[in-house]
Amino acid sequence: MTSLWSLLLQTIGASLTAVVLLCAKGLFREQLSPRWQYGVWGILALRILLPAGVLGRSLFPWGRVALEAAKTAVEGGLSSALCAPYDVTRVYAPVPLFLKGFPRPGSITDVLFYLYAAGVVLSLLWFLGAYLGLRRTLKRARRPEPERLAQLEGVCARYGLKAPARIVVCPAAESAFVCGPLRPVLVLPEGETDDKVLLHELLHLKYGDVWAGVGMCVLRCLHWCNPFLWYCWDWAQNDCEALCDQRVLERLEGEERREYGKILLSMAGDRYARAPGTSSMANGGANIKRRITAIARFKRYPAGISLAAGCIGVVLGVGCLMGAAQAVDLSELSPALPLALAQTRLSRPTTPAGALDTYVKAVLSGNGLYLSMVTPQEELPELVERLEAGRLQSDPLDLTGVLREVRLYYVHQSRDGIPYRSYLADWSVYEFIEHPDGSYTGLLVLDGHYWIKEAWDTKILVLYQYVQVASQDGGWTVTPLSEWAPLPPGNLTPWNDAESALPRMVYTAEAGGFRVDLDYWYALSVSNRVNPNTSNDPFASWFSATQEMDPIPKPWTVFTEWYQGGGKEITRLDSGEAVSAGLEICPLRGDEAERWTLETAGELKYTSFSGNSGSGGSDQHGGAEYQSSPAAIAVKLWYQGQSWYALALPEGGAA
Repeated sequence: MTSLWSLLLQTIGASLTAVVLLCAKGLFREQLSPRWQYGVWGILALRILLPAGVLGRSLFPWGRVALEAAKTAVEGGLSSALCAPYDVTRVYAPVPLFLKGFPRPGSITDVLFYLYAAGVVLSLLWFLGAYLGLRRTLKRARRPEPERLAQLEGVCARYGLKAPARIVVCPAAESAFVCGPLRPVLVLPEGETDDKVLLHELLHLKYGDVWAGVGMCVLRCLHWCNPFLWYCWDWAQNDCEALCDQRVLERLEGEERREYGKILLSMAGDRYARAPGTSSMANGGANIKRRITAIARFKRYPAGISLAAGCIGVVLGVGCLMGAAQAVDLSELSPALPLALAQTRLSRPTTPAGALDTYVKAVLSGNGLYLSMVTPQEELPELVERLEAGRLQSDPLDLTGVLREVRLYYVHQSRDGIPYRSYLADWSVYEFIEHPDGSYTGLLVLDGHYWIKEAWDTKILVLYQYVQVASQDGGWTVTPLSEWAPLPPGNLTPWNDAESALPRMVYTAEAGGFRVDLDYWYALSVSNRVNPNTSNDPFASWFSATQEMDPIPKPWTVFTEWYQGGGKEITRLDSGEAVSAGLEICPLRGDEAERWTLETAGELKYTSFSGNSGSGGSDQHGGAEYQSSPAAIAVKLWYQGQSWYALALPEGGAA
């Protein structure tokens, strides 16, 4: 937790988990054993100790949208040192963190978070002080008489239990209890103590219930300002005692069980019943009554019930810990701008491919909300200001200076009479290079089938733009490095490619007395084509399905297709004479290139490189094996019945 909003996210998520668990406990109270009733509280403990929204999921997706919208509304007019209005609220740890040191509070939300952090520290100190005070009191306690030690040894022998190393008699104690998780002390009151009371405390010691109590104290401190969670931990402690009662009753017979219930009735007011670092048979009057009722209906649960309880526990655990998909349906954004911005914020692209797909569709549609998903945080305030003022152009990809009357989309009339826009375009990224800082640069290419209205003609329009894709706050952003520029459209038709006119990388290698120059391009894309079913003409519907693009961003997509091509030139090293030779290539990742040797080169899977000198042959592959341009290219050279292997490295970047 790093700000007030991360605290709210964590505590609200924990509270909702607790509500689910309480409902489940109430529903199955009569069917499932105290072991299950107590064990489910472990789910709440894990929910508190795990960051909210872990694995990109949330127990309350729309509640988180509302929280993000509220944060934007509140923080937008403040100067918080701990929180930015448009960043995604995240929980990095269950304890208060100050990732930027201890900056001076700049807003009321900062002050409140500092107060919360101070409350956590003071709560921990209070519990620690109470425990240390109890230990000082026990230092003045006396050792028990030999008769009482003999009684305890008899109980241990009868039930196969182990006594603690230290046993004392404290006049202030009204009932026996165990104190201390590391060096436990069994505290006995003055006078006689029933064997069944000793059995209860020894079972606490055996099953480590004192440690569970310490954990509950820590969880109380982390959420000291949430009274509902305090109520839940009170309930959990009661369930712990009820489970210990169950363990005792399973070892008793007939009349002993009724006597055990009578003993409980006399323990309603023990001053140490809730002391930190202790486990006590006595835990308050109201809880004693609840436990007496449970004793009255005591039963041994069949072995098969544990399987049912386990199944229910797994379902509850998965549901409460994982939650539902955090992202929202981008096709149904809220009409209210603050909520819509919160929706898109929670749908920030999680992959470089998802960022590029979102960016392209934001550009095509002129959707500022889509654009906000990939805009760096430092630029978001300006974009939001434009959105609030309604100054974002409906068509930011202005092609009027390139071609007149150009449209990259059709407006269709669907079968239910609602018009919609289908895009006659798709995108790829060329020479997508990963840099040491984890960012990428590449040439983003929009391959559009444009429509000239007057001529009712469809042609190819290729636009390109250099972009940078960088990681920020758990998502990926896109920054244009140049303006959109067109390739000359004169000779381009829907049936020929434009790759030969785009910049390419040059990879070089030497093998067998030859030099290999690969004028190489490498493109990555995702599957975006859909069948719009916009025509009753089967042929027209089939034909358009190969051209139209799904207009909804896919921020979590990965590259699913890759293309390679270009030209090659093979020359003799001694004379510089060009020769005609066969060539096969295998693109390599960075780690693959580092492991490459001549001994292992023949084990790679090569594909033919069909381009001749200066030509632009290409290959298309489905199922991307690489998420960036190759760090190197393994080549297999064929000439006059001989073959050689070599590693081609990039030379000078784009050609």
